[in-house]
Amino acid sequence: MKKLVILGQGPAGISAALYAVRGGADVTVVAKDMGALAKADKIENYYGFEHGISAKELIETGIKQAQNLGVKIVKGEVCGIEFAADGYKVKLADGSTLTAGAVIIAVGTSRNVPPIANIEKFEGKGVSYCAICDGFFFRGKKVAVIGNAAYALNEYHVLKNIIDDVTILTNGAAPTFDDPVCNTKKIQSFEGGETIDEVVYADGTREHFDGVFIACGSAGAFELSKKLGMETANNKIVTDENRATNIPGIYAAGDCVKGLQQIAKAVYDGMVAGTQALKYLKTLG
Repeated sequence: MKKLVILGQGPAGISAALYAVRGGADVTVVAKDMGALAKADKIENYYGFEHGISAKELIETGIKQAQNLGVKIVKGEVCGIEFAADGYKVKLADGSTLTAGAVIIAVGTSRNVPPIANIEKFEGKGVSYCAICDGFFFRGKKVAVIGNAAYALNEYHVLKNIIDDVTILTNGAAPTFDDPVCNTKKIQSFEGGETIDEVVYADGTREHFDGVFIACGSAGAFELSKKLGMETANNKIVTDENRATNIPGIYAAGDCVKGLQQIAKAVYDGMVAGTQALKYLKTLG
């Protein structure tokens, strides 16, 4: 049976892992950290804990439970998901990759949109959130990537394969890498007519760009879904009742799909996604 890779080690991701591994799947969970839930101090509305439980303890206990059943936990930042000959390839910030027959996205809802004037006005009109999706349309033109960490660097290298003139704009933040050299000016706004034409910096200077690719922070559910052409609505990944997306073999669970942002709902989503991904993998042989 081909492998299942789950993105996220919160209640949705670990619940999916538990059901899939018990069904015989080879499961790897990859996550950068404990996610938004770890910021909660104490949880008192989840079944089975008379005096409540800290978020950190709940997450750590779930991870250990999965590991005890044979789930592999990989610490790393996911930069993208790509189609591969035998399924999918999950790219990590350190340059490594994980192959999978099926993938479950359970990384929350964060959409890292910087507070730049007119950014929404030019979305789809020069402002993009996916280098691998839209880079082709900017061949022979000048583009920028906005971000200062591993995700931005990954998008930069994707674009450099097809575009000569690519600049990373860190929007005032210090870059976490030495190469390439970045423009660290703070950005005030995007300007243009029907499409974006200029980046206006806080110091009043302007620079022409034909396209701008947003890659701030880490790649969340919105960014990852866009790379594969998944259907989204209201910053959520659209799934059917089986938590299947419109891309065969890709499932989503937890806060990144519609519904209440509650642990009980995330655990249910994970159970559904895990069992359905297992069924899908069995059809692949």
